Amino acid sequence: MNITIENEARQFAFVKGNRSTNAKTVKVKENSIKEYGQLSPITVVKGEDVFLMDGHLVDLDGNDIPDDQTENYYAVLDGQHRLRAYLNLGLNLDDLVICEPLNVEMSIAALIAEMNICTKTWAGTDYMAAPAMMLANKNEVFEFAMHLHSKGCPLATISLWCTGANSLKPKDLVACVKSKELPKAFVEAGWYERSVKWYEAAQGKFPDTFLAKKYLITHLSKKFSNAADPVHFSRQMEENLKNLTDEQVREIMKPRKEEGLTREQAIYDMLEKYLG
Repeated sequence: MNITIENEARQFAFVKGNRSTNAKTVKVKENSIKEYGQLSPITVVKGEDVFLMDGHLVDLDGNDIPDDQTENYYAVLDGQHRLRAYLNLGLNLDDLVICEPLNVEMSIAALIAEMNICTKTWAGTDYMAAPAMMLANKNEVFEFAMHLHSKGCPLATISLWCTGANSLKPKDLVACVKSKELPKAFVEAGWYERSVKWYEAAQGKFPDTFLAKKYLITHLSKKFSNAADPVHFSRQMEENLKNLTDEQVREIMKPRKEEGLTREQAIYDMLEKYLG
C-alpha cells in the first residue's frame, strides 16, 4: 500500500528494542535509492497493534512514544535503513510503498526476528550470483567458477583455481551488474585451461571437501610459477595426480603429526613428496 489521504496522518516509528540503524548503511541506501528508486516495500504494522502485543514504540530519534498515542504511527518492522534514507533524501511520501506482513498471526517480536535478525548476510561466494544473473554469453572460466561454488569452495579457493591468484573480490562481482561485463579475471582463459585439467584429475582422487581447501591449488600454483618448462610441468602434474594411489591420497589429507610441524605444513610436505 502507499501513503494515501486515509492514512497520511500517521507518522513512522520504530519498535522499541529493535536494532538501531547504522549511518553508513543508511548512506549506502541513499545512493541506491537515488540511482534506482525504491526497490522493495517497507514492512509496517499499525502502531496500536504493537501495543496490543505488549510492545512499545520509539520515534526515529529513539525517544519513547506514549502508548496512548500509538494509533498515530506506523511501526517499521523491516526497512528502517531504507526509510531513513528515503526521508533524508526529502522524497515525496506519496511515492513511498509500504506493506503489511503476510502472516498476521505472528507476534511482532517474531516478525522482526524472522525479517531482520534471522536474515543471512551474503558470504564471499554468494556474490557469484551477481554475474550469474546478468551473464548473456557463455564463459567457460565463469562456468568453472560456478561449478566450484556448487562444490562448496570459498571465493579465495575459486579465485586460485580460476585465475591462479587471489584476484576475485566481491565488489568486482557486484560491479559487473552495472557494467554488464564479467570481471577481467574471467576474460583470460590461459590459467583455466591448465587448472581445469588438474582439477578433473584431482577430483577422481580427492573428495570435494579437500579440494575446497587451498592446499592443492596453492601447491600447484607455486610450483608452476617456478617451473622451467610450464607446459611440461602442467602435463606432468596432471599425470601425477591421476597416478596417486589411495594410500598416498590418505597420507596427503591426514599426514602423520610430527613435533614442531603444523598440519598445514605437513600436508604441503606430502604434496611435495607425491606430486613433486
